[in-house]
Amino acid sequence: MISRRYLGSTSRLSSWMLAVALAVPAASPPAWTLRLAIHYLPPATNHSQYDVVLAWPGQAWFLGGTDIGGHGKPKAERIKNGIPRAFLLPAHEHSWITAASAPAPTDIWAVTFLGGYVLHWNGSRWLAAPRGNWKTGTRFTGITAISPTDVWVFGTRGQRYPGAGTWHFNGTTWTRVTGPGGAIFQASSAAKSDIWGIGNAGSTGNALLHFGGKAWRRVRPAALAGFAFTHVLALSRSNVWVAGRAGGVPKLGHFDGHSWTALRMPGRTAATGMCRDGRGGLWVIANTGTAPSVVRERSAGGTWTTAMVSANPADEVLACALVPGPRTWGAGQAAAPQGTAAAAYRTR
Repeated sequence: MISRRYLGSTSRLSSWMLAVALAVPAASPPAWTLRLAIHYLPPATNHSQYDVVLAWPGQAWFLGGTDIGGHGKPKAERIKNGIPRAFLLPAHEHSWITAASAPAPTDIWAVTFLGGYVLHWNGSRWLAAPRGNWKTGTRFTGITAISPTDVWVFGTRGQRYPGAGTWHFNGTTWTRVTGPGGAIFQASSAAKSDIWGIGNAGSTGNALLHFGGKAWRRVRPAALAGFAFTHVLALSRSNVWVAGRAGGVPKLGHFDGHSWTALRMPGRTAATGMCRDGRGGLWVIANTGTAPSVVRERSAGGTWTTAMVSANPADEVLACALVPGPRTWGAGQAAAPQGTAAAAYRTR
């Protein structure tokens, strides 16, 4: 059973869409507005959430799951031309989708947090991709897909679960990566032979890595000494961003194609997500878990502003993706009468 609330501009809602009263507090007009909220049932108290959004002109995918942190099931929703639609995923998969990457709207790859599942959208349906030799029950934390024959998956260990490690898919078989690239948490691709990753090398999040076409190598920029990395975003060969903490202070790092620079960011929470804002700057996600819920924006000139999501801290944007316009879609969660709903947000 699914309870839904869709706040789109169109009135062409399918008959299977059931309204549910979600807690959307009255406040000043937010910069980010709730467009879709789905509480996957049962149980009514579960924690539904989208962790990933992928966007192109006219459509956006929202990927996550139900009962995040528990015995969840992966979920996929697409909003195309203003109409939301749920898509069936392979029946045996469990856990929830924690990361995804898409070279094209007809070539989307995703990983579940637990269970060792890799999923592939081929333009018409979701399929289970071939499994590698990773152990069942290990966790995935990231994926970077260049093409159907060039896919990287990453899985570092957590407190309760072992990591799957780093694997590469050539369209037929998976090969495990050893050495410096074997403990990557997340990566982002500027080009096929220009991928930046963050991972572990003796401690959590202390390693910055680069793939130049042949092998992963660790990079140690002096400007980023002491960084504990939390996110990486490669926009081009000369525009790469990392987020993290250094000396207990949240910071960003920027690579201009030649050297790295460390930049202070406001607040006390390190960023866990970034995307383009369409004006030469960045949206930076750093949820504190306290009211109000906001997303920070860094302009092309380096000026920081705060964009409102909600007065309710349970309404959170967890990931974002730009659609040329500029409009930005956000994936996350929204407060529900019991538990939370998986939610889609959009900038005005």
